[in-house]
Amino acid sequence: MNKDLKNDFYSFPKELKEKIKFNFDKASKKDNGYDRLERFNKDGGVNYGQAKKVKHELENGMDPTVYKLVGGDELLDWLSDTLSNRRKVVDGVKRSKMNAGLSNQFKKTHFKNKSSNPTNVNIAKAQKTSDEIINNRTVYESITRIKDIIKKII
Repeated sequence: MNKDLKNDFYSFPKELKEKIKFNFDKASKKDNGYDRLERFNKDGGVNYGQAKKVKHELENGMDPTVYKLVGGDELLDWLSDTLSNRRKVVDGVKRSKMNAGLSNQFKKTHFKNKSSNPTNVNIAKAQKTSDEIINNRTVYESITRIKDIIKKII
């Protein structure tokens, strides 16, 4: 979730509020989607998390009766436009800051621990002496380690 958007609240436009109110007034508590419609009617909008969730559900196979009840195409179009515009604004602000000379605004500032090896990758030893180079002990040590691992598995 985008940290700049997570606390946003988007109020429904007047036409969509009227449609939601109309649907709420004619719906019964037994209808699927009634609770969501009631929340929309009471709150008059959605927060960023709800907007993403509802948009996803509207786009991906919501029951047709529930789809129409909660606002249908009008709600989906409004959510798509609102989220797209808001994301573009945040992206533009971050790009402007970067163009002004600030470091990458799309990443959180952090410090890497260079002493840790988070992937636990075994690093091959550098062959330094002529004996190691001739005998290629690094390869033999790796083969021995692989054989030990296979024996443990079997």
